[in-house]
Amino acid sequence: MANLIKQSFDEEINLKLRTLNLIHWTAVFGQFFAVVIAYFYFEISFSIYFCIFLILLSVILNILVSIFYPLTKILNYNETFFILVFDLLQLVGLLFLTGGLTNPFSVLILAPLVIAATYLDLKRIIIITLIAIISLNFLAFFYFPLESYALGISQNEFSRFEIFLIWSALIIAAIFLTFYCFRVADDSRKTRKALKETQLSLSNEEKVSALMGLTAAAVHELGTPLSTISVITKELVNNNNDEQVKEDLNVVQSQLKRCSDILERLRSNNLDDKNNAFINQLDFIRLINEITSSYDHNINVIISNDPYFENTNVTIPRSAEIVHSITNVVDNAFKFAKSQIDINLISERDNIIIEVADDGPGFAPEIFPFLGEPYISNNKAKKQGLGLGLFISKNLLAKSQGEIKFFHMKGGGGKVKIILSKNFLNLSNE
Repeated sequence: MANLIKQSFDEEINLKLRTLNLIHWTAVFGQFFAVVIAYFYFEISFSIYFCIFLILLSVILNILVSIFYPLTKILNYNETFFILVFDLLQLVGLLFLTGGLTNPFSVLILAPLVIAATYLDLKRIIIITLIAIISLNFLAFFYFPLESYALGISQNEFSRFEIFLIWSALIIAAIFLTFYCFRVADDSRKTRKALKETQLSLSNEEKVSALMGLTAAAVHELGTPLSTISVITKELVNNNNDEQVKEDLNVVQSQLKRCSDILERLRSNNLDDKNNAFINQLDFIRLINEITSSYDHNINVIISNDPYFENTNVTIPRSAEIVHSITNVVDNAFKFAKSQIDINLISERDNIIIEVADDGPGFAPEIFPFLGEPYISNNKAKKQGLGLGLFISKNLLAKSQGEIKFFHMKGGGGKVKIILSKNFLNLSNE
């Protein structure tokens, strides 16, 4: 359990694709209008067609990302890094065509660095900062100078010393802002991490204390009747001459001794991972049965699974993130199901997939693109909710290297697919 918690905090994933997409579209329109106004209104001479081509590359990226990924997707480190590198290189290309560091918009090179320093880890921050420094060095020597007869701007308007001053200012600003933003963001992340670990520790401690109290009560209550049964069984063995009956009574005595040994072990041992693997480890089939057992029995629950879950010893640590995420999805299905819920356990090469489908009204079209966001509800459904359950599940699964997907059922109803990484769960691949 401790290892799972540690791994879940190794990568802070909290930047949404929708945020970067909105920034991209703002940058696209800004770049387009800046290029058009500079070329046609101020009559500044530069290669406008190549500039439009670079802007179109950003447009194509935005469209492709919007098609293949939902806007509510939470980006991980690699995805955020590659998007920011693309933005940086695209801006460098535009500056190369429009005056290099003499272009006043060269200060925008700092924007991807600030975002990277706020959201990424130190290794990727260093890489993207080095790319920016190399780009600034390149633009200091190689660029197409701006020229405008209408404004009286010539190609030799800036001296080498002035370009050097601009270059040095941008280099210093890039290093300083990156370091400053990273330190502030890193302190904030560490504070959040410490708070989460404290909350998990307190929660686990309360559960363990409650379980130990329940165990002590069970040991105390069961000790007396077991002792009574043991005494009576011994008397029956001594006073009975029937060999068959004696053999049966001996079996009963052996089982009573086994029960006594179990109670003694529970009385003397603490609830740690070694002595209580049956508490801290669980398999997926038992997990699903535990979750569904406390719900409305008027709903027919059909659970099916691949042979992998029966032929292989598929046990995982009792991760609070995974258990709570699956529970939220199942709870949502019970809220909207009319008569039946289908739960399928599927094993793929690298993933475990849990499908939860119900025969309810399904997801309303107007909220489907925003599923997984908080404070949304299905207006067509009789039972309303704020969407917090799916929002919590999505974020908890992201911390556990998992994801959640939503689907419309052809015959009506909705289906939720939970995808868990076998590598994260330390399970063998098929």
